[in-house]
Amino acid sequence: MLNSLIGKNIMRRRPVLRYIRLTGVDKEPHSHPHPEFIFIVGGGGRFETEGKQYPLKAGDLVICGKNVEHSEYMFDTPDSEIYHLGFAKAIIGDMPQDQILSEPFSIIHTDAQSELFKIYFNTLASEAESDKFCAKTIADNMLCIILMSALRLAISNMGLTYSRNKAYYEAKDYFDKNFTTIDNIEDVCNKLNVNKYYLTHMFKENLGMPPVKYLVFKRVEKAKNLLSASSASIKDIAERCGYNDVAYFCRVFKKTEGITPLQYRNRSKKNILS
Repeated sequence: MLNSLIGKNIMRRRPVLRYIRLTGVDKEPHSHPHPEFIFIVGGGGRFETEGKQYPLKAGDLVICGKNVEHSEYMFDTPDSEIYHLGFAKAIIGDMPQDQILSEPFSIIHTDAQSELFKIYFNTLASEAESDKFCAKTIADNMLCIILMSALRLAISNMGLTYSRNKAYYEAKDYFDKNFTTIDNIEDVCNKLNVNKYYLTHMFKENLGMPPVKYLVFKRVEKAKNLLSASSASIKDIAERCGYNDVAYFCRVFKKTEGITPLQYRNRSKKNILS
């Protein structure tokens, strides 16, 4: 539908800002009665909807439709920042009010325009909270700029992003389901019939890390949950996370988290008690 609107003035009714906030994430499944933009300023994480997970990295823009149940998770890193932008009453082309895309959601990689989008979101947030002269007018126009800029990127990206990355999503899904039993990356490549160097490229492009590092991340996250929520031995936890050598597991864990598994468990217990 969007392609037929190229070159036309497609905004039949201007959007009204509901909120813009630079905040943490909404990990619990939720929905909104209006569209929402989620812009990743820094760090990385994932967007979850319809039982599936989609990776997010700095510069990614999620266009989430109204009443679409979703949740977001961001990795705990110093540069982690995420904007939530809610708006309503927009009419785009011949679509119903507040329907931005024909799809329930879309994830756009802003790439070279990421810094420009960062300026857009920062400006909108600043003007929306300001009581200076013309602040509301500037905020209203900036919201329109963000919406139109996002749709322009969607025209070129829609239908290409997921087909281009189909092999990646299949590979990631395999890692997510089998990370405790994967012995080596070569076996994964043979299982999925994909080249090792292509697999590495896909993971670096979408997650910012090679598949081996993602495998370690998944195992350590599972280990952290088990250390916090169970009284299982370190050896048992190591085996449940895919490590038969408990000493090697402890080295990997300490390299990733900066402390040993036992120290992590003790710290978690102190945090619960406090």
